[in-house]
Amino acid sequence: MSSFVKRRGAVTIKGTRASLHSGQAILSSGNPSLDHIFGGGFPIGSIIAIEEDKYANYSRVLTKYFLAEGLVNSHSSFVASLEEDPVQLMNKLPTPVEDTEPDKTPKTQTPEEMRIAFRYNNLSVVDLEQKSSTQIGHFFDLSKQIEESELARHDITYWDGSQPPSKPTNAFTNPNFQSLLDAIHLKSTQPQFDPSNAEVKEKNLLRICLNSIGSPLWYDRNFPADLLKFVTILKSIVRNTLSCCLITLPTHLFHHLEDNRLYDRLVDQLDFCIALESFAGSDKETNPIFKEYHGLLGLVKISALNTLAGFVPETRDLAFKLRRRKFAIEKLHLPPELGDDKDERGQKLVQTMSCSGGGVKSKLDF
Repeated sequence: MSSFVKRRGAVTIKGTRASLHSGQAILSSGNPSLDHIFGGGFPIGSIIAIEEDKYANYSRVLTKYFLAEGLVNSHSSFVASLEEDPVQLMNKLPTPVEDTEPDKTPKTQTPEEMRIAFRYNNLSVVDLEQKSSTQIGHFFDLSKQIEESELARHDITYWDGSQPPSKPTNAFTNPNFQSLLDAIHLKSTQPQFDPSNAEVKEKNLLRICLNSIGSPLWYDRNFPADLLKFVTILKSIVRNTLSCCLITLPTHLFHHLEDNRLYDRLVDQLDFCIALESFAGSDKETNPIFKEYHGLLGLVKISALNTLAGFVPETRDLAFKLRRRKFAIEKLHLPPELGDDKDERGQKLVQTMSCSGGGVKSKLDF
């Protein structure tokens, strides 16, 4: 009997490709710079968590990227939120753009920038302007919203908490958790097909977006246990279906809870997790060191799914800035310390070419 087994072809879904690091199918988050940080994209069947910034302004932008990328690839979408109307969230999605050429306008350097060593100006950034052959994501213009007529052509399911659970259960104290799980399970177990190509019934991907799970609207007397149980069951649903879930969590509010280990136990159930720290309202907003950025992006967790060698990012020192048209993630470049140009008496030192020039004596004079 022959020991050779014919290899079956992998399932090909629009908007996905095989990872160069693990070989498994990955999809784009909608932001190419975020995909680059995690090795090109996120695996199908994973849960991606975003720790919201204080006012949830920047986490909402990444949520829009995730949903807009799904519409471009005709993926099915499931949007859930108690904080805001999920329909209004979809109506504010950005439009895709084809022009990915970088801005070629020459930049005039200020005298302060010219003092910095030239090697700092040649450091590469994470933000990708050129579309490479291995990139699966698209570029979007945040200044232009998608038309409502475009949303009508896609398969989108909404959940706003008004739907009661399908059957009574004692698993959760808060019925919203059970109602949301029932809706996700029903949607994910249904056959997902591309609505733009009704003649060919090919398998399609489901993008699940859960906005601000764990906000005060979810609180009750058993909130920590309900949240952990919800994420555990959600993980099993996503793992066994052609789905990918993006969940935003207001973890900065968890320190008010009695369960001090809720955050650590919650991160253990997630596959990927990033934290957004906004400079708004903090001392860093006026700090000249961070004047080029709007906040810091922290890599909390990177899992190795279906592989022995997980992806290791180039750097964990990352910052972001929100421009008018896009959300850019870059390596954090702090300006070099140029030293003090004054002597002990506070007088400004005079730079001379000789060893003992006139004027105030320099530390280099002898």
